[in-house]
Amino acid sequence: MRGVIAKVCRGCGAKTGTLLAIIALATLAGCSTTARPPKVSAAIGDYYYGRYEPAKQALLPEAQKKNENYVLNNLRLASVALADYDLRLAETALYTAYEVINSVNVNDPGRATGTVVLWEGMKIWKGEPFERAMANFYLGVLYYMKHDYNNARAAFENALFKLRDYGESGKTDKYREVESDFTIAYIMLGRCWGKLGEPQKAADIFNRIAQLRPDLRPLIEAESFGSANVLLIVDFGQGIEKRLGPDNSIMVMWPDPRTAPPIPRAVVQVDGRRVDMRGQDMPPLDLIALAHERRWQTMDTVRVVKSAAATGLAAGAAYSAYQGHRETAIGLAAASLLLKASATADLRHWEMLPRTTFIIPLQLPPGRHDVTVNVGQFSQTWRGIVAPPQDEATYYIRISPWNPATYSWPPPALGLAAEPEPPTTPPTPAPRREGPRP
Repeated sequence: MRGVIAKVCRGCGAKTGTLLAIIALATLAGCSTTARPPKVSAAIGDYYYGRYEPAKQALLPEAQKKNENYVLNNLRLASVALADYDLRLAETALYTAYEVINSVNVNDPGRATGTVVLWEGMKIWKGEPFERAMANFYLGVLYYMKHDYNNARAAFENALFKLRDYGESGKTDKYREVESDFTIAYIMLGRCWGKLGEPQKAADIFNRIAQLRPDLRPLIEAESFGSANVLLIVDFGQGIEKRLGPDNSIMVMWPDPRTAPPIPRAVVQVDGRRVDMRGQDMPPLDLIALAHERRWQTMDTVRVVKSAAATGLAAGAAYSAYQGHRETAIGLAAASLLLKASATADLRHWEMLPRTTFIIPLQLPPGRHDVTVNVGQFSQTWRGIVAPPQDEATYYIRISPWNPATYSWPPPALGLAAEPEPPTTPPTPAPRREGPRP
């Protein structure tokens, strides 16, 4: 791009060249994406190191600002609060994000035009489809932990919205709707139907999982019996990071799933003894691989078209300058620069998402137990978790490479926070015939 600008400037004379150089500097300056505030970056680091209280204090005021990052900051806050067992705060933050994500008034045509003529940062962040699915999944987990199985069912169904498959063409007007392959939501939805006394609906869901992932059959067969009295939901590793491509206009997901290390199986120890997982130790999904699938992404085609169009305009400007058509060269070069700036990719993403989420049912003697979960060389221990004599207790565990901590049950935040009340308007299942807009 800089080479084309130089050719146009040389072909258009000193004054015109200076003008185009100024335009170029202005637009190149505009190509930088919105960086995270330092305190948000620090909060993300605190989260991965298990310093949840300072992370919450940093994110709380950010989550209250109704700006372009309103949804993202509430999801960041929810991740921290859930790991800290501040369930009331986690539910409030997740439900706030849920309302905006599913609002028909957000990113309406009047505001969405910013993706065409202005930088995408003008658009309220609602996340890629896989990020929206995870937001609904975590909301369902919170309800499930409270034994509110009907609201949990609705949230997990919302996580299973239909996807748009654009095939090889990548054209936004040519797609087909396909069923979701978001396995962890299917697993939890089947459990909800079982808890709600609908064994046939649970069986139908488990059959769907068996079609998607035959290797998960041991997990769903164990689920069908409903014999577990402890359920571990274990987040492990880090998900994707959004980075700029070579020309600052195309966003790329990192790391590449072809070069990322394989996900280890989970190992569980209870009271110092290893549990026979019987095939239930498989990772149900890989968010890195999922994020690289086109049907789980949005806006990539718009970015590619913008970048390609800008390159074509720049080439036309260089040719016009070479032929001596100064006015034409000026117009084409200016349009190219402005379009190139507008094509800058949006790098915002939910940094706290895991690489995978294990769902591990256990049948333990009633009483207190020490539980350690190992994934590869990383682990976390909870001392004194309670296995009830009836029903089921659900525990959320966040394993990070930088936080091999040992915790005691109940955690302080759970003791300080009152039992959260259900939201005034519980989530309702998303329409089955329509999915998220790309």
